[in-house]
Amino acid sequence: MAIRIDLKRPVAETEIGAPAEARSWLRRLVREPLTHFAVLGVLLALAAHAYQVRHDTYRIDVTPARVADLSRKYALQFGAPPDPTTLEQLVRDDIHDEILFRQGRALKLDQDDEIVRRRVIQKEQFLMQNLTPLAEPTDAELQAFYAAHAGRYVVASRATFSHIYFALPQDGRADGDAATEARARAALAHIPKGATRAPEVGDPFPDIYDFSAFEPEQAERLFGKTPLAAAIYTAPIGRWTGPYKSAYGWHLLYVSARAATERQPLSEIRDRVRTDYLQDAQDKANAAAFAKIARRFTVVRTDRGAAP
Repeated sequence: MAIRIDLKRPVAETEIGAPAEARSWLRRLVREPLTHFAVLGVLLALAAHAYQVRHDTYRIDVTPARVADLSRKYALQFGAPPDPTTLEQLVRDDIHDEILFRQGRALKLDQDDEIVRRRVIQKEQFLMQNLTPLAEPTDAELQAFYAAHAGRYVVASRATFSHIYFALPQDGRADGDAATEARARAALAHIPKGATRAPEVGDPFPDIYDFSAFEPEQAERLFGKTPLAAAIYTAPIGRWTGPYKSAYGWHLLYVSARAATERQPLSEIRDRVRTDYLQDAQDKANAAAFAKIARRFTVVRTDRGAAP
């Protein structure tokens, strides 16, 4: 089938009117003096910004205030202000460091740096701590805090004791543990009457044999959370008992004295309670300050594909 094109048909006005009008408008805009001024203004603004950036980055003003600050910091560290020679060296060192700092920042070396990030976090935390001055607590407030945190002001049980140690065999025998326990049990029956310590009955122990005013935390640190560590504070006083297992092996135990857990009276530890009260108040103030800042942020957990 043939396609006929009528070349004599006049082109509709709407087919050429819009593009022609747009070109005409652009030509008038280009010739318009206000356009020239606007473009020139933008170029001047960009040039001024570039100059300002360069000016701020590469010009260092050593002001009297800065020199006074260097002198003050020196005096705080060494107890006396610097002499003129030392002060001049301090200024030169400060200029040296400022040049390196600005050059590094210009190269964006401060971005994605964990040390810089931590330092900024520390400074912000320091600023938050000074936002809310803390009032001196009253006696009633200290008493209420002391009552609410009674567990902090308890003196733990303390025990004075001696022990006899029996080491596990080094050959790794399957019955080694039971054999060592049996050896300790047999030795218990042959401890001299009236003896309050008898390390020679057993094996050499890597630490000491006699302990005074030993607290549960210390016992667990030395012997582990084991039957021996518990028995030090529960076994009868004044006689040998055992054997008890520890992280080392087996032991016989003689507890000569033990002080029960007791609560320290407020009158004796008032300064400590006051310090704890102020620290607790500061922690709450810091948390409130952080919460106020955090409300400005939106956290999106893309790691789990959900909103905050």
